[in-house]
Amino acid sequence: MVRINRDNLFLHIPDDKLITIKKVVDKIEVILNKHEILSTDFLNPYEIELAKSILNKFDINYSVEGGYPHAERNIIYMYPEHLSDIEKDKINYLSIKKKEDIDHRDVLGSILRLGIDRNKVGDIIINDNNIFVFVKAEQFSFLRFNLNKIGRQNVDFTNDEFSYEDMEYIEKKYIVSSLRLDTVLSSVLKMSRSKTDILIKSGRVQVNFKIESKNSLQLNEGDILSVRGSGRMIFQSIENVTKKENFVINMKFPK
Repeated sequence: MVRINRDNLFLHIPDDKLITIKKVVDKIEVILNKHEILSTDFLNPYEIELAKSILNKFDINYSVEGGYPHAERNIIYMYPEHLSDIEKDKINYLSIKKKEDIDHRDVLGSILRLGIDRNKVGDIIINDNNIFVFVKAEQFSFLRFNLNKIGRQNVDFTNDEFSYEDMEYIEKKYIVSSLRLDTVLSSVLKMSRSKTDILIKSGRVQVNFKIESKNSLQLNEGDILSVRGSGRMIFQSIENVTKKENFVINMKFPK
């Protein structure tokens, strides 16, 4: 029987991700011994990279899927090395007619109040007409029958199909004196640097799905910023540098 030596295996794993990654290692041990096909819950990109850093140490195969190309939250399917491909549990999506004043937090909050764990839910995509919620097949039927309201509004399910091209973002330009995390957030959130510093130091800010406590962190194009209570944004690009050496940056926000 194979027993994984866990000494020093988790040294690079942050404390807040230890439980998630230890579950992955538990599954690896089962696969090595019983040759089963197993999968994780939905993981964010940072958790995926941490899991890969462990998976690549062992002789097993794995694939990462989230229900559509370029999904943000994904499931890792793990299986014995002698298998080149497997039949995976289907990732389904709920298609819900969009109504006014419904946003990502409303949808997620309504799902969590039904007792569904956050890790059982994949991406939530909202466009002008629909809300698409990606879930494992095991949660699909439960939500289809029990998700009756989002906020105060009744839920109307549709048969509309999801298309990756339908994802919509709002782009905005900002002029900032530097690419420091606190400087960019101060401009985007329209608050003082001292207040953004409090947000960062209190653990309410994530960069690329990792809690960031360094207010002087230099941002790079493509970085994904999340601020608890204010939502998510993407540092899309640097459009220009002014004569006063300020940066004109493009930020994208999910619509």
